[in-house]
Parts: sequence; structure tokens; C-alpha cells
Amino acid sequence: MKRELAHRYFPWLVLLPALCWFVLFVAYPSFYSLTSSFFLWFVQNPFASKFVGFKNYVELFRDPRFITAVRNTFVYAVLKTGLVALLGVILAKTVFALKHGSRFYMFSIFLPSLCSATAVGLFFTYLYQPQFGLFNFLLTRLGFPRQGFLNNPQQAIYCVIFTDIWQSLGFATLVFLAGLHNIPDVFYEAAQIDGAPDFVIFWKVIFPLARRVFLFITVVTAVTTFQAFDLVFVMTSSGGGTGGASGGPGYSSYTLALQVYNDGMMRSQIGTASAVALVLFLIVGFLTVLQFKILKPEWEY
Repeated sequence: MKRELAHRYFPWLVLLPALCWFVLFVAYPSFYSLTSSFFLWFVQNPFASKFVGFKNYVELFRDPRFITAVRNTFVYAVLKTGLVALLGVILAKTVFALKHGSRFYMFSIFLPSLCSATAVGLFFTYLYQPQFGLFNFLLTRLGFPRQGFLNNPQQAIYCVIFTDIWQSLGFATLVFLAGLHNIPDVFYEAAQIDGAPDFVIFWKVIFPLARRVFLFITVVTAVTTFQAFDLVFVMTSSGGGTGGASGGPGYSSYTLALQVYNDGMMRSQIGTASAVALVLFLIVGFLTVLQFKILKPEWEY
């Protein structure tokens, strides 16, 4: 009898630490955030908070900061996800074709992914510096005019995006390379015997058989991109009206994750920050389901 009870309850005892962690750090914060988005939340006295219904959401869509943050976040996600997937495949296929030194090149490509985003952001901030930065030095030597980069409202968000691509590319390349090694050689050999060019081999052989890898990379990259915060926070300047947070010049590099921090931590507008977080969650959830529908593998091998 005791052995039967121990056998029945032992799995729950093993899962108890993970369950406690989930309740304390996932379920409760999520419920708290969802609830507070419908209130005019007072940080000093939460019990005095006033229920306002969907007012936070209505005002959110009237806020120019939010509209700019949505636009920048989508631009960020499309550019980063697309270029990381494309360049990752190209680099992985190049390393895969190498007969010697492939491990060294793969390590060199993957190394930026191991670096702290804060360190990478500070490093590229100096490279983008308008007066003495390396990028402007190279541009002037090539005969091009100096660029404002992070000080230019039209260029700031793209500077952050390409820095993020540089850091994230190694992980995507490594995963794609593992996927290429997992495809049996007979498929490559059959395509080469038939005289198929490289593009046809990629589109008709590699892409269908490595579709799960593409799905994984695009979903992971898109989800992390919609949460873009650290590089934007480190690299961009404080914009006018942003309450002291990054996202400048002005609102030119504002993102949804940055607005959650700005409204919640800098302005103590917990209700508005929670509303932004919920909208971000719904966007990420919808796009993730859409990616699964589009890139779902049609067969196994």
C-alpha cells in the first residue's frame, strides 16, 4: 500500500519545484498583468486602484508613441527574421561545403552570440559614433559623406537592427548547419546526378527536408525580436517626451518592449504598461501560429 502511494505521488513531488516556479514567476505575473491592464493602477496603494475597463487600451491606440512602437517593432521583426534566416542559410551552406577549417569558421561566426547584448551595444555605439567612429572613418575614406547613424532619426532603428542581426546570426547558422548535416547524403547525390543546379537543390531538396529547422529559426528569431529591448536601450539616446528612457532621437527607435519598460518603470503607469504587454503577447501568439501554419513540414524522412 505504501509502495503504491509512493509510486502514485512521486511524480508530483518531482514536479513540485517546477510547478512552484511556474506559479510564482509565470502564472501569477501574467494574471497580475492582465488584471492591472483594466485598472488605473496605483503603485503605492494597489487596493485603491480604480477599474477603468478598456480605457487603457482605447487611449493606447490614440497614443502616437504606441503607433510608432508598433511600426518599429514590425520593421525590426521583418528585417531581422528575414535576414537572419537568409544569411544563416548562406553561411551554413558555405561552411557545410568546406572540407577543412569548418569548425574554426563556425566558431568565429558563433562567437558574437556568446557576448552580452550590453557589451555588443556599447561596442557598436562607438563604431556608429558620428565624429570618430570607425564606420564614418571608412565612409569618408571611400568618398561618402558622414552619416548620423544613431543620432539620425531615420537611421537609428536600422543601426540597432543590423547590430542585432550581427549578434544573432551565429546561432541561426549553427542550427542550420546541424540541419544540413542531418539530411542523408543520398538526397544530395541524387540531385547532383540529375544535374540539378545549386538553387534547385536548395529549393527542392534542402528546404523541404530542413523545414523544421527553418520553422524553429523563424519562430525563435521572431519571438525574441518582438521582445527587443536591451540593444535599443543601450544604443539609443533618450528621446524628447519619453520620460528619460531610450528610444530616441525622439521616438524614432521606440519599440513595444521599450514602451512597457518606459510606462511601467519610468512613469509608474502600470495599467498602460500591462495593456502594451498584453497587445504584444497577442501579436506574438498570432504570428507564431501563422508561422507554424505556413512552415509546417509536409513529410518526414
